[in-house]
Amino acid sequence: MRAFLDSLAVLSFLGTVLLLFAFASLLGMVRELQGKLLRAQAAAPAAPAVRSVPRFGSDDGLPTYVLVVSEHCPNCRERARRLADTAGPDQPWHAVVLGSADRCAEWVAGSQVLPVIDSALVGTVAVGATPSLVRYSPDGTEEWRRVVGSDEDLDTFLTVSPAERSNA
Repeated sequence: MRAFLDSLAVLSFLGTVLLLFAFASLLGMVRELQGKLLRAQAAAPAAPAVRSVPRFGSDDGLPTYVLVVSEHCPNCRERARRLADTAGPDQPWHAVVLGSADRCAEWVAGSQVLPVIDSALVGTVAVGATPSLVRYSPDGTEEWRRVVGSDEDLDTFLTVSPAERSNA
C-alpha cells in the first residue's frame, strides 16, 4: 500500500510539473500576442478625425500628446511621471496631462509637461479608460487615442527609442 501511495504522489507531482509547463507556454503565447497587438495599434493608420480641441493645437507644427488621467488611478500617476521623464525640448512633440483634480498637476510638476486641470475638457475628450493617450495634430484635430497600460506602451506610442527609454 505504501508503494502505491508513493507512486501516486510521484505521478501527481509530475502532473503538476506538466501543468506548470503548459501554463508557462500559454502565458508566453498571450504575452507575444499582446506585444503584436500593441505594435499593430501603434502602426495602424490614423482613424478619421472625430474631435477637434483647438487648445491642443500648436503653432510650431508639432503634434501634441495628451495623457488623460484620473486622480485616484495609481497607473495614471505612474504614466504621468513617465511622460514627465520622457518629455523635453528635444522631443518632436508637446506633452499635456489632462485631469480634473489639482493632484494630477503635481505628478508632472517641474517638467516639460503642461498640466491642464479642466473637468469639462476631460468630458469633451471623453476617453473610455484612464490613462489614455490622445494624439492631436498641430491644428488641434484628434488623430488617434490609445489606452496606456505600461511605460512600454507609452514609450511605443510616443515612439521613444530604447536608448532614450534607458536614459529617462
